Amino acid sequence: MDIISNLDFSKKIKENPDGNYLFYGEEDYLKSHAVKSLKEAMGIDEALEIFNFVTLDVLDYTPDKLIDILSMPPMMAEKKLVVLSGLNIKKMTNKSDFGELLDALAHLDEFDYNVLVLTIPNGNITEEMPRKAPTGSLKTLSERLQPVKFEAPTPQKLALWVMRHFEHHNIKANQADCAYLVDYCGKNMFMLANEIEKLALYARSQNRDSLLRDDVDNICSAEMEYGAFEFSNAILDGRKGEALNILSVMKFKQIEPLMIMGEISGIFSDLLKIKIMLLAGKTNQQISTETGINVHKVGIYATSARRMELQRLQKIVSMTADTDLAMKFRFDSGYLNLEKLICSL
Repeated sequence: MDIISNLDFSKKIKENPDGNYLFYGEEDYLKSHAVKSLKEAMGIDEALEIFNFVTLDVLDYTPDKLIDILSMPPMMAEKKLVVLSGLNIKKMTNKSDFGELLDALAHLDEFDYNVLVLTIPNGNITEEMPRKAPTGSLKTLSERLQPVKFEAPTPQKLALWVMRHFEHHNIKANQADCAYLVDYCGKNMFMLANEIEKLALYARSQNRDSLLRDDVDNICSAEMEYGAFEFSNAILDGRKGEALNILSVMKFKQIEPLMIMGEISGIFSDLLKIKIMLLAGKTNQQISTETGINVHKVGIYATSARRMELQRLQKIVSMTADTDLAMKFRFDSGYLNLEKLICSL
């Protein structure tokens, strides 16, 4: 099958959502959004989602488990949606691994009541040349699945997307200010969606229905990939939904849970040190000199530390240490432990 764009995919599912799809390319946010659109186009009843919308990620995937999921018929519907996410096709160097995936996908002919989406994170499949016809492993998979390429939007298109996103939140924003937001925060659409929501909430709190450029400078985080500091800040502020969203991005990108845990443990430890020194009346420069932490970084951390009560920071550091221990020595699921940590704070 020839490669189609995400825009072609959107048009197709409005007419007929049936089919099996391979999502790949640069923009992971658009892949996530496309799954939601497909689910809506299929008209999956919310009360029957547990039967008719099944997700399987790389941590739980085995070929046999995928076949078991495909074999289960839908409940009170003609079709069910199955989403397999996070596989790294590049790392399937063992031919039997890739062959077993293909064998599992072959069951789609037998169990034709499925709509399957295999969604590959950016960089996890080789695109040998930019062309309409797929090549390599992409070509092999396209014999079973319709390849859909999700290219990163140009800055101009991204600014228009930002403007539409503000409209969704009932906030007016001109294209120039939306372009400024993209320049300021970067092109990561997960991060931009989060910053837009923050800005919309702030504008409404100021009894405004429009964005000011100063809002971007005062409220938004400068360009930074979603990472440990964003994650830690969301946990500190009790923004559980946002923290879980950031964790889902990390999970999709297959960032090792122990690596995430190590990073946020270090951040919380530094925040506690800085909080104690701020309470002792130390300046940012003095804290930097005594701890060896870069003074600019101290300034960023101090902003977070000042918002937080000492007792809450101490509790978080203690619970983080317990979670780290569980992940290292009890062989528990790493992501599950991180989710428990978020929900318990």
